[in-house]
Amino acid sequence: MTSQALKQAFERAETIKQGHYLRLSGRHADCYVQCARLFEDADTAQLIGRALAERSQNWGADLVLSAAMGGILPGFETARALGLRSVYCEKRSGALVLRRGFVLPEGARVLIIEDEVYTGQSVMEMREIVGALHARVAGIACIVDKSGGTIPFTEPFAALKTIQAHSYPASACPLCEQNVPLENAG
Repeated sequence: MTSQALKQAFERAETIKQGHYLRLSGRHADCYVQCARLFEDADTAQLIGRALAERSQNWGADLVLSAAMGGILPGFETARALGLRSVYCEKRSGALVLRRGFVLPEGARVLIIEDEVYTGQSVMEMREIVGALHARVAGIACIVDKSGGTIPFTEPFAALKTIQAHSYPASACPLCEQNVPLENAG
């Protein structure tokens, strides 16, 4: 997978935008990342899945785990590219859980796939699920790492794109102080 093909896919889908955005949390951010746009087109979706698979193919995974909502499609496409089973977890009473009859076999090596990571919170919750079911995390891969590469995962980690995103409380936003117009992020 060439970096040029990935760059073009990100640009066509307008995956990453710089500016001043209002997040659902009420915080303000200096960029907006929307990985879902990469999955509007089947060829681009396969391209992303193959790119994630290439970066994680040597980690010895037995299956792929992702989180609803944003991780389902990249997880599925990565699993397809690797010839593995794909399962996902979803929020229930505020916590990620496996539902719908999905199981992680004891001892399985699980590849965690996310659309984007910033704090790593959802990945940490998925690690807990994997550990509680006596499986092991083979590695973690995502489309966009918004932490600038600062999340200290102990397992192998790969991102298709790494950026440094910043988020601010509305009351202390430097972009507001600079009168940068605020846009709704979603």
